[in-house]
Amino acid sequence: MNRIEWLNARYARSAGLVASGVELITVGDPCGARVDAAVRHVLGLVRDDYPGPWDQLLGAAKSLRWRLITQPQPLEHNTALRQAASDTADEATALRTAVARHVREALEELAAAASSVVEHDPEIATTLVESIRDVGASACVVVAANNAAAAGLESWLAPRGVRVHSVSRLLREPLLAEQAFAVGPPRFFSSPLVTAPVTEAVSYLFPAWFEDHSIPHSALATAAEHAVQVRGRVFPVGNSAVADTALTEHVVSEDELLPQPAWSTPSVPERDPGSDEVAAWRVLLSGGFAILLDDGERIRAVDPSQPGGERVIYVDVQAVRSGTYLLLRMGETERHALYAAALKLLGDQAAATEASQACWKDELQRRLDLEGLDTVTRELADLGVHTLDRIRAWTGPTLARPQNDRDFELLLQWLGIPVQPTYGLATALRRKRAQASANIAEQLEEAVGVADMTALDRDGNLRLQLSTEGFRGVIATRVLAISPHTEIISRHDARVPFEDRGAKWLE
Repeated sequence: MNRIEWLNARYARSAGLVASGVELITVGDPCGARVDAAVRHVLGLVRDDYPGPWDQLLGAAKSLRWRLITQPQPLEHNTALRQAASDTADEATALRTAVARHVREALEELAAAASSVVEHDPEIATTLVESIRDVGASACVVVAANNAAAAGLESWLAPRGVRVHSVSRLLREPLLAEQAFAVGPPRFFSSPLVTAPVTEAVSYLFPAWFEDHSIPHSALATAAEHAVQVRGRVFPVGNSAVADTALTEHVVSEDELLPQPAWSTPSVPERDPGSDEVAAWRVLLSGGFAILLDDGERIRAVDPSQPGGERVIYVDVQAVRSGTYLLLRMGETERHALYAAALKLLGDQAAATEASQACWKDELQRRLDLEGLDTVTRELADLGVHTLDRIRAWTGPTLARPQNDRDFELLLQWLGIPVQPTYGLATALRRKRAQASANIAEQLEEAVGVADMTALDRDGNLRLQLSTEGFRGVIATRVLAISPHTEIISRHDARVPFEDRGAKWLE
């Protein structure tokens, strides 16, 4: 089947789903319902103190609830669920002695509910196996809510001959099947699963206690004249009675119950970065890492969906999102290593270039410290400089010069520094840096080309080995979350990976 035939088949399947709808198989799950009610109760009681001392407890509890919904494989194949249940019970027990009685009772119930989860296999596992048996393993595909869920489900179902995919992987592969079983409620899956399907039928399996049955639709559906709207048909299985959710008077939305980072609001007033400082966003990464990402222009990344030889790319810093795979050097930023490599390529010109760079950058920083960013920006704008948002970045030791030639000339004139030889030396440095970057990119592409992209997709991070000095500790790692707040940090700390427990419950 060629690509045109494959696309035509997807259009036909979309029309079929619009006509017939999708199945919502809601499975009775008393133990999960008890956990859901207990988490809602605790969150309602401590919401005013969150984030804060409750971060670890609520992180573990939300993670447990998420896994009950998205990773219902039997316990022998479910290390993640067992660990989340243990972590939740431990965190709740550790806090119970330091709180008021009504909160202590809520924590005790949460600990008991979490412990009960590991007493028998999840109810959805049986329903999923029976559903697969009815259709036939070769005729169906199981769709997981994310890569971690896919890895867990695959360890259980692959030996049975059942294909397991995340939505993104399913939609980019030329695969057509009779039936898709999506493990989780519709809201956990992107709309193309039903608006541009690769299967003739789609069934969602999730616990009966999860109340949101809305079917996702395309972002254009509200404006389209004949939008693709798919309806759902509910098929309850087993005991659909849910636990008493009236334990608390607080209303807790589904969004609050999803695993998410607990960002702390900055405690210090906003200020402009000082000399050798930058404003940066905290970015949580797979593998227990984080970086502080400044507002530089680009950062190196990996696109696992591309063929070998085309996977290493640059992305704009503003385009970095959850799910982006960054390429980072452990212990030091790539920019510093590239700067050192560029100086080495300059040979005899290296010393003069370093001195020239220090001269104009130090003078620019002095003017910023003396007059302030607003005044400097206004004066340069009056001269005709265009890239004014990069003024502070120009003082960085690893940025050779402004990108725009005329901007650089005007800047040097404003600083009172002769255009030559500064302009020529800086341009040569930028050229050598590009050469060094191309050399590294070639080695990175070679390393990524032979790396297991399936492992990266599954685990979220992968270590790469390069021979070039300064690039021997490179990791590809998935962005999990980005802080909405910036913090002022030393320029040398930007983009350097470090360990951070903030992502512990997000994997």
